[in-house]
Amino acid sequence: MDGGINYKGLSSEEVTKARTQYGANIITKSKRNGLFRSFIGNFGDPMIKILLVALGIQVVFLFGNAHLIETLGIVAAILVAVVVSTLSEYGSENAFRKLSQIASATDVRVRRNGAVMLVPIADIVVGDIVLIGMGDKIPADGRILSGSVEVDQSLLNGESKEAKKLVTEYKGKEDFLNPLLVFCGTVVTHGEAVMRVEAVGDKTVYGKIAAELQEVTPISPLKLKLQKLASTISLIGYIGAGMVAVSYMFSVFVLQGSQVTFNSLIDMATLVVAVIVMAVPEGLPMMITVVLSANMKSMLKDNVLIRKLGGIETAGSMNILFTDKTGTLTHGKLEVIGIVDPNGIFHADLKHTKQERLAKQISLNLRHNTSAEISANGRAVGGNSTDRILLEYAQSLPQTEAVKISQIPFDSARKFMSTTLSDGKVLLKGAPDIVFAKCRVEPAVYKTVSELSEKSVRLVAVAIDNNLVGLVAIRDRVRKEAVQSIKRLESAGIQTIMITGDSVATAKAVAYEVGILTSPESRDKNNTKEIVLTSDEMAALTDKQLAEMLPRIRVVARALPSDKSRLVRIAQSLNLVTGMTGDGVNDAPALKKADIGFAMGSGTEVAKEAGDIVIIDDNINSISRAVLYGRTIFKSIRKFLIFKLTINFCAMAICVVAPLVKIDTPITVIQMLWINLVMDTLAGLAFGGEKPRIKYMTESPKRRDEPIINRYMWQQILLGSIFTFAISLWFLINPSIQDHFNAKGAAYAMTGFFMFFMFINIFNSFNARTHELNPLSYLSLNKVFVVIMGFVSIASAGMIFFGGAIFRTVPLSFIDFIIVIMLALLIFPADMLRKIIINRRGEVAGT
Repeated sequence: MDGGINYKGLSSEEVTKARTQYGANIITKSKRNGLFRSFIGNFGDPMIKILLVALGIQVVFLFGNAHLIETLGIVAAILVAVVVSTLSEYGSENAFRKLSQIASATDVRVRRNGAVMLVPIADIVVGDIVLIGMGDKIPADGRILSGSVEVDQSLLNGESKEAKKLVTEYKGKEDFLNPLLVFCGTVVTHGEAVMRVEAVGDKTVYGKIAAELQEVTPISPLKLKLQKLASTISLIGYIGAGMVAVSYMFSVFVLQGSQVTFNSLIDMATLVVAVIVMAVPEGLPMMITVVLSANMKSMLKDNVLIRKLGGIETAGSMNILFTDKTGTLTHGKLEVIGIVDPNGIFHADLKHTKQERLAKQISLNLRHNTSAEISANGRAVGGNSTDRILLEYAQSLPQTEAVKISQIPFDSARKFMSTTLSDGKVLLKGAPDIVFAKCRVEPAVYKTVSELSEKSVRLVAVAIDNNLVGLVAIRDRVRKEAVQSIKRLESAGIQTIMITGDSVATAKAVAYEVGILTSPESRDKNNTKEIVLTSDEMAALTDKQLAEMLPRIRVVARALPSDKSRLVRIAQSLNLVTGMTGDGVNDAPALKKADIGFAMGSGTEVAKEAGDIVIIDDNINSISRAVLYGRTIFKSIRKFLIFKLTINFCAMAICVVAPLVKIDTPITVIQMLWINLVMDTLAGLAFGGEKPRIKYMTESPKRRDEPIINRYMWQQILLGSIFTFAISLWFLINPSIQDHFNAKGAAYAMTGFFMFFMFINIFNSFNARTHELNPLSYLSLNKVFVVIMGFVSIASAGMIFFGGAIFRTVPLSFIDFIIVIMLALLIFPADMLRKIIINRRGEVAGT
């Protein structure tokens, strides 16, 4: 096996020394925050902090007449918000764990102390002499000393074509294309060789990928937007609390002429707590989780499996997509796409009777001039990958019988193989230039070969007795749906960049075919529209130069795993929401580092664990579906915020003004917690039922730093809050209404107001879900909304009749119930008027 060269290998002492100097062949696991630390860290959220302030005030005055149930309610609100946030963001380390399992799953043959022994992969050290053969997994990065092997490197570089590894005078780069080098995690598919280990553990390419997988995942665009919103709402809450304190003191000192007493301080503190609770949408984290979860089942039907909830919304905000070629834009496997006959004519198949003779000749050569054979399950085994592909294709051609006398196997130096049959025929198969040199070839054949080569088609020439039979065309075919999918992503304002380990010629051919390139000649990095770069050219550019070129880059060829991660990092530095597709271990770091990682369903488990979304059918068209779902969900979140903040700001304003009109706590803490935690969660589920609309794919994507609440939303929130506040205040101070309700007691009057407040906001949910003039627009597409809001209405009515002392409610009469409902319905014409004015101004709705 070792070609007569006697490699004694390392001695025991040298092994110990090498392990001390270079480390063990294991991947180091970095320390990560546990679940408890994540839980504690979430108490630093601005909205949680403001609730903690409210809790502190409540506890201080608990020994007075503050209600214990309200204190417990605030505690519950804090815990629910923190727990939901913690569980939704806490990431597992499955990708790293699976990578570690792959790397240490077997023993290897090593020559030490002059003898061959089996050693666990983890015990391999730098300098070890390792014997590798067919089926072996390469244990570390190293250099071929003797022999030759073919290696499947797809785990690392994503390319399906096997690489030849042997001793040569190669002077090129030390990358996957270097025939002298083998890499940890790759698999020997043919041949035998001896290698010397040159890097182990974290220093291997495999180890560097694992290190990247352990880097902290970037904050999702949605969470970033929500953090900014939380800061804004917290500021509003503190201002509101201050205003209600001033308002209350003004009422006591000036309007009532009273002295400050302990009881008045307690009353003020109760109002302050109420305002703080009203400012914070405690149900928002739960609502977002509910909305995202509600859409998972629908997306699964479209072959989109959500692994991380935040990934759904992020897909809709994506600005740029870095896509792998192999297995994503193409089918991911080489296959025969046709035959070129001796006259240079290309045939997609040989089923026609006129090609019967050609089919038999091709079949004779491919079936018998091969090192592979058909197994019991009908699959080709043995030989190299080309032999297996051609033999499987031959099974679709006419059966031929022959007896082999001798065979010269394929060799990368000879570039052909030949077989002599018992009838004297000599079958020849190999590279076109080698076979053409032995045959007479028509000029049309050269032309066809040139045209196919430009389309990244690989050709294998076939001859019998030095007469050209034809050429077999092999290619990793482009997916039919890829062209349409690229167009959809482009119409959605998403830039697509193809990253591949293939040559520039192959990369350009595929990119042009799917529509990423508009011209097959695109190449120059000074091109004003389209740029095709190689990994070497990219490495020569600074991050600043690459960032300036990024909008024009369409293809990166001969790419390394580190190139993908670098591109993701640069795109994110430009505030672009970045997507990455991939299926191999080499793609895993970039999948994790990207804002949204799309792992292919047929890919490695490591890639799937690193990604946010798994595309089950490997169909890039499913990515465009994920984008559409993401945009729909983001709009649902925005609609919910309009609905929610309108309620909260109105409630705050009522509590600020209440002391001035001598009304004691118009909305209690418990009532607001019921609205924020229970009603809003159900409302979130209702908004989450909105159906995707294809028109969303014509809108521009949202930038990472774009606020979640835009101008149009603020306008609707503020105008809605002002109207709701105005009519609520009118309800509280109108003599006719108050005389009518107060005649049955103060609790009855406050119950009437609480019911009015709940229903005016329930009705406003219909306004929030559409910017159309008709609040019932598209309602038939979201039957869930109707059902849930109907249930919320019934539950709210039930709260009036059965809430009791805890919710400060008493049953209303049927007539008063109708009066309250009729007053709440006024929110519909008010919002219709707002929409008419906005439409006349030509302002575009932002939700």
